Amino acid sequence: MKSISCILGRVSMIFVFSIAICLIGNPFNVTAAVTESFTITSADNSANSSTWDLKYSESENAFKITMSEIKGEREYTVRSKFFEIAYVVNKNGFGARMIKAGNAQVAAQILSQILNQNELGNQKVISSDQVDNATALNLIASYLPDLINTNYKHLLQ
Repeated sequence: MKSISCILGRVSMIFVFSIAICLIGNPFNVTAAVTESFTITSADNSANSSTWDLKYSESENAFKITMSEIKGEREYTVRSKFFEIAYVVNKNGFGARMIKAGNAQVAAQILSQILNQNELGNQKVISSDQVDNATALNLIASYLPDLINTNYKHLLQ
């Protein structure tokens, strides 16, 4: 009996030690929400607005967020002069995707330079739950900076 307890104790210690090493080797990815401050205001000064302006601290550039609802799916289109992306709430949850070619306003050649494709893949599903407008807007503001390649971060300023 004593040897079984001893073995279980050692196995537990090895397990805890392995978990600690994994966490040290692969730290959690902290999103930009921690370091970025932003304001979201209704574009038409109405409480029931479906258009908002997103502005990051000390920035002169703003992103326009427009929400449309089609067939039970809410799409938040985020645009600036040189950047556009869609965040969608549907039965699969909430996540980012490219704007469909027919609705695109930014040339693909420009967007391909600015957009971080790896991060777009990471943001395909941000939340598997349905989210309301306020939560969606805050998630967009928090995750959007990660979609912009380092050389183009000035678009946020």
